Amino acid sequence: MDVKLMKEFEELEGLTDQHIDDEISNIDDTEEDDASFRPTIAANLNNSDVYYEMEKRNLKTTGFPDTDREVLQKAFDEEFKQDLENARLVRREVRRRAARQAGLQRRRMMMEKMLQEEQDEVTKNHHIGMMIELVRENLLGSSARLDINSVGARALAKAMWVNNSITCLDLSSNDLSDHAGSYLARMLKRNNTIRKLELDNNQLGPLTCTAFGESLSVNTTLVYLSLDSNPLVNPNNIQGFTAFAESLAVNTGLKSLNIWRVGAGQLGGSIFSRHMCNNKQLLFCDVSHNGMDMKDVVKVANQLDSNLAAFEEAERLRRQQQEASEQVEKSRRDKEEGEQKQKELSSWLEERRCQRAESRRLAEAERLQQAKIEMEQRLKAIADEKERERKALEEAEAKKKKKKGKGKK
Repeated sequence: MDVKLMKEFEELEGLTDQHIDDEISNIDDTEEDDASFRPTIAANLNNSDVYYEMEKRNLKTTGFPDTDREVLQKAFDEEFKQDLENARLVRREVRRRAARQAGLQRRRMMMEKMLQEEQDEVTKNHHIGMMIELVRENLLGSSARLDINSVGARALAKAMWVNNSITCLDLSSNDLSDHAGSYLARMLKRNNTIRKLELDNNQLGPLTCTAFGESLSVNTTLVYLSLDSNPLVNPNNIQGFTAFAESLAVNTGLKSLNIWRVGAGQLGGSIFSRHMCNNKQLLFCDVSHNGMDMKDVVKVANQLDSNLAAFEEAERLRRQQQEASEQVEKSRRDKEEGEQKQKELSSWLEERRCQRAESRRLAEAERLQQAKIEMEQRLKAIADEKERERKALEEAEAKKKKKKGKGKK
C-alpha cells in the first residue's frame, strides 16, 4: 500500500500525527513542579549581597535598602517564573517525545494487526480474495454486488481507492460494522468513478457518518447513496450525523439519498433539515421512519421540491440550448454540404470542360496528323508521278538516240 493511502486510512483509526499531537497537548505537567523549587527571598540577603545581585542584573540602587530589596524581589520572581516555565518545557518535551514514540508504536502495531486480519481473511476466503484483486486491477465490470464481512470490506475499500472501472457497488445486508463503513466512506475522497453506492441494512453508525461528511465535502461524482436501515444516529454521539448533514450543504454531485430508518429522531431531524435547506442538488431523499418532527420533514420536502423545480428548469434551458446548438450545427452542416456539393459540381463541370477541351485538342491533333499524312501521300504520289514521267522521257530519248544511230549506219 502506498504511503498516501496508508495515511488516509490511519486517520480512521485515530492514529495520525494530529491525533497523537492532540493527546500530547492534553498532558498536564503543572502537578510535577518541584515543591522545593522556590524564588530567592531578597529580604534574607544582607545589604552587600543585595547590592551585588542588583549590580549583576544592571539594576540601579535607590539608596534605600528596603526599596532595593523590593526591586530585587521582583527580579527574583520574574527569574523564578522563567526558570519554572523552562523546567516545564523540558518536562513537556520529554513527555511529548515519549508519547509520540508510544503513539507511533501503537499506530504501527494497530496497522499491522489490521493488515494481518485482512490478509488472513483474503487467504481464508478465496472468492473474496479473487474479487478484491480483480477490483484492484480494474478487471471487474461497471457494477458489482459482493457478500463480504467487515474485515473484507476494509480490504475492498483500499482496493477501491485505486479502482476506476466500477460505477455501481452494492454491499447491502452484509452486517458491516461502523468501523468497516468508515473505510468505505473514506474511499470516496479518492475514488471519482463510483456513482452509485448501496450500503443498506448494515451496522453503520457515527464513524461512517463522520467519514461520509469528509468525503462528500470533496466528492462530486457520487450520484446515488443508500444508507437505509443503519443505526447512523447515536443519541450519545450526534457529531457524526451532524458532519454528514453539514456535507450536504456543500456537496454538488449527490442527486438521490436514502436514509430511511436510520434513527435520526427529532434532534437528528432538526440538524438534517437545517443543513438540507442549503442543498441545491438533491432531487430525492427518503427520511421516513426516523421519528423526525413533522416541520423538519416538511422542510426537507419543500427543499426537494425547490431543487426539482430548479433542476427541471435547468434541464429545460439545457434542452433548449442543446436544440439551438443542434440547429446551428445542422445549419452549419447543411451549408457546408451545400458548399461541398457546389464545389464538387463546379469541379465536375471544370473537369468535363477540360475533358471536352482535351478531346477537341486530340481530335484536332489527329486531324492535323491525318492531313499531314495525306499531304505527304499526295506529295509522294506527285513525286512518284514525276519520277515515272522522267523515266519515261529518258526511255523515249534513249529510243530516239538508238534509232538515229541505226540510221547513220
